[in-house]
Amino acid sequence: MEVNVSSLERNSKRKLPKKEVKATKAMSKIAYMSIHTRIKSQRAVSGMTQEALAKLLGVNRVSVSQWERGDTSPKGDNLINLAKALGVRPEWLLFGEDGGISESRNPGYRNVEPAEIPRGSQVPILSYVQAGHWREMCEQATAFDGNVEYVTASVDIGPCGFGLWLRGKSMEPRFSEGDLLLADPDVAPKPGDYVIAKNGSEEATFKKYRPRGIDETGRDVFELVPLNEDFPTLHSDRQPITIIATVIEHRTFFKR
Repeated sequence: MEVNVSSLERNSKRKLPKKEVKATKAMSKIAYMSIHTRIKSQRAVSGMTQEALAKLLGVNRVSVSQWERGDTSPKGDNLINLAKALGVRPEWLLFGEDGGISESRNPGYRNVEPAEIPRGSQVPILSYVQAGHWREMCEQATAFDGNVEYVTASVDIGPCGFGLWLRGKSMEPRFSEGDLLLADPDVAPKPGDYVIAKNGSEEATFKKYRPRGIDETGRDVFELVPLNEDFPTLHSDRQPITIIATVIEHRTFFKR
């Protein structure tokens, strides 16, 4: 049987009719935008305000508003936690009732599963000045005004736990400016732990803890070591240093 190869080639390169192209684009747009509608409608069904949902997730109300307007979309942990808070599956938020996409069409999607993320306590995110005086301020933490940002820890954390946005380059390359640190004053540091400390100034600093023994008066001697060699090591026997808290959780972001 003779096969007309040129005819097959022409058929394989056949362009879709304009109506089909428009319909395909329209469906793609609806599929993309529908996640925002689903978030808004499910929040309403759950009887939560944007502020209440934001507090439950440990994010700003502005983030929830942006998800519902379609300015941005929740990803990663935010997507998983959002689905859990709304009582739905992440796939439903993304694709609708039936998942909206088959494994054969996108096999890469099916190689992950939603993770069970432990829910800890909500803690305030402090400024470096606040963190420097946190031991004195902790008892009055409930007096914070409504402008304080809170975050939900994913590990057990004490009643005086707090968050801190990392700034500066002294702990690169492992830690970057804009990372979020969660610290607990009730956890004693061990060799190699990372700590928030006060080194005589009004502000806190973040460094690696390295014990060096005990001096003649029985006090612990330790160093606070930067990971970036361009910055100096701090020595407790040369300057007053107070350990404020031990870092127990580190969150890094691709973009913030």
